[in-house]
Amino acid sequence: MMQYYDEVLAQSARNYAFTSNKKWEQRYREVEPLSDKILKDAIKKAGVSKRGFFSRMDSANQKLVKMEYTAIDYVNNDKPKQAIELLDSEEYLKQREILAGGLEKFIKKYHEKELEFTIISKPVLDVIELERRLAVLEKQLDEEKFTTVGRFASKMAHDLRNPLSIIQLSLENLKLLYGVDAKKQKQFDKVDRSIDRIVHQVDDVLDFVREIPIKLEKITLSEIIHESLDSITIPDNIKLILPKDDFELICDKRQLAVGLNNLILNSVQAIKDKGTVTLMGIEKNDSIVITIEDSGSGISKNRINDIFEPLFTTKQQGTGLGLASVKSIIKAHAGTISVTSPPTVFTITLPKTNS
Repeated sequence: MMQYYDEVLAQSARNYAFTSNKKWEQRYREVEPLSDKILKDAIKKAGVSKRGFFSRMDSANQKLVKMEYTAIDYVNNDKPKQAIELLDSEEYLKQREILAGGLEKFIKKYHEKELEFTIISKPVLDVIELERRLAVLEKQLDEEKFTTVGRFASKMAHDLRNPLSIIQLSLENLKLLYGVDAKKQKQFDKVDRSIDRIVHQVDDVLDFVREIPIKLEKITLSEIIHESLDSITIPDNIKLILPKDDFELICDKRQLAVGLNNLILNSVQAIKDKGTVTLMGIEKNDSIVITIEDSGSGISKNRINDIFEPLFTTKQQGTGLGLASVKSIIKAHAGTISVTSPPTVFTITLPKTNS
């Protein structure tokens, strides 16, 4: 059983590094405590002659688990390459050999029939290999699915722009032709809001499906924030607190402004009554950290791990692509984005120099 758990843990960590699919992290976190318990129980129950053996196995297992959790953290911080390098490192392979090799010798030694060892290990290897193939296949299917959906969504978004422009222009003409009183203005405002909502969703789709190379330039944080706020109306009941310090960073001004725009808009929408949205910028030795915090009700624990996933949304009229696009923009800058809640705080970390 321990040999099976060892293989499942190793393969789950590797599958997560290759696919970033949360189900593999979940599989790992479910199995790891069971594996640990088996070895701890074995140490307690073993006689003097076997206790040393199980202690060595437990030591190797603890080192493996530490490295595997580190690999999972790498993936969660958008560093899958480092995760794979760690799982392929000499130290990791050495501890795997100690654990797997020790268990194999133990099985052979304490089972008289070699057949029993074969019965234990062959199905285990078959299951692990099947899981590996399924993970690769699932990754390929996801990529194909999003490529197809992306092409269709991009075409649809472009096709919507022309009639939207005509509707908006016609609305302005109606105002000029018939004038505007309080009653008419109320109706015009409804149409304007509906147009803005459609435009926002179209922009979300386009930002997600198109791959625009980043154009790096030296720019100040205040200029990026100013551009990001250009299309946002901050309600009177919400106080926006901007960073006190300003500094330069190297980035794509337009794309980073689009990302901040999305996060600030989300923060504003998360506040139902009176509240604050606070932006902070911190300059470190080798990185820039930008945080956006709001005083809204926060994100529930069972949803916080999914908010950057494409098509996931908690909004009735959301596309589920806004935060996925933000993550893509930050990743293109070789940075990371994370979130904690409550209070909801989005943290963007960007390298000070970008190549």
